[in-house]
Amino acid sequence: MTATGQGTAAFDPFEDGFVDWPYDQYARLRAEDPVHWSPLLEGWVLTRYDDVNTVLRDPTVSVDLDNANPTGVVELQRERIRRNGRGSHTLVLLDDPDHKRLRKLLQRPFAPRPVEGLREMVTARVDRAMAALLPRGEMDVVGDFAYPLPVAVFCEMLGIPDEASPQFRDWTMAVIRNLDPLIDDEEQARCAALTGEMYDYLDDQAELKRQAPAADVMTELVQAEDAGDRLSRDELVAQLVTLYVAGHEPITGLVGNGLLALLRQPEQLALLRARPELLGNAVHELLRYDGPNQFVRRIAVQPLTLGDREISPGDVIYLGIGAANHDPARWPDPDAVDVSRPDAPHHVQFGSGIHACLGTHLARLVSEVALSALLFRLDDIQPAGDPVWSDRMVLRGLQSLPITFRA
Repeated sequence: MTATGQGTAAFDPFEDGFVDWPYDQYARLRAEDPVHWSPLLEGWVLTRYDDVNTVLRDPTVSVDLDNANPTGVVELQRERIRRNGRGSHTLVLLDDPDHKRLRKLLQRPFAPRPVEGLREMVTARVDRAMAALLPRGEMDVVGDFAYPLPVAVFCEMLGIPDEASPQFRDWTMAVIRNLDPLIDDEEQARCAALTGEMYDYLDDQAELKRQAPAADVMTELVQAEDAGDRLSRDELVAQLVTLYVAGHEPITGLVGNGLLALLRQPEQLALLRARPELLGNAVHELLRYDGPNQFVRRIAVQPLTLGDREISPGDVIYLGIGAANHDPARWPDPDAVDVSRPDAPHHVQFGSGIHACLGTHLARLVSEVALSALLFRLDDIQPAGDPVWSDRMVLRGLQSLPITFRA
């Protein structure tokens, strides 16, 4: 680790205002110290688009914490994984060849054609939700719509009973919170207990599919085989937990964050309503502007040079996805929403390279259908109180977004 010549800016997710709008802090880091050694994280924080994209695409960097130098933060993260041994089998913590093997077994249900085949089901779920909400004239966009919708969609995909879906909010929020590198012991214990409940539940559901196969994605994953290779029981459950989180949390974040962004820039909301053919591009732009994925972690296994910094083998690197998507060297006027932005799809919200998000197509489909319902079926949308943000570093999202509207 070589960290000479740093500026005065420092990465601090506890800074006042960071939860509401972290992009000002990212901008200071990018201007003063874009390859920043963070004593708080005991790792590097990258904020430039080119640096983030370079490391995302570098096949020599690792996601396996076993390759990291044993700092205090790393040891805490390793302990979380040890507490739940099944979690070590998840795709996001494995390098090739293990990563490639598991991804090959998992990828078919999440490819573009199978996902497009879900559009009718997703639309029916949205219609059902809107039918219940429209007569009220008010809702919490997150609690009433943006959270329950993708959970219900994923439960139907997997063949899990709808009545189980309310439990998933506590479970998935615990898994997500556990991604943050800086949480106290009490919260770690609570997250571990809830994560264990989620693993046990999905393990039981997978066993039901082994005994009574059905026409659903969980059965497909239980039976997935490639050249005689199959997922072990622990591998399967670890991927199901990961897919649950990756399959709905970005959607919840995009729908909530995205609607709030459009309400705050009403000319863009008006443009989108006047030109609905821009909806697909608008989803990309909202992912760029204020997407849920703010950081991903990588570990250097070979020396890396970024700008005037030398990153040593074993150093942990936090890639600022949100910061990269606001880099003015890549995006003109990055702190404004532009639903017609021609290069919006080039954001790095879903990563890049071999670890690009498996659920990208599903997240875009559900988000597009959900946002379409909000934008084109609700009139005179007005805030009905202050939005409430989750105090998370890695996955950014609203806890609450109350609105009123006319149907």
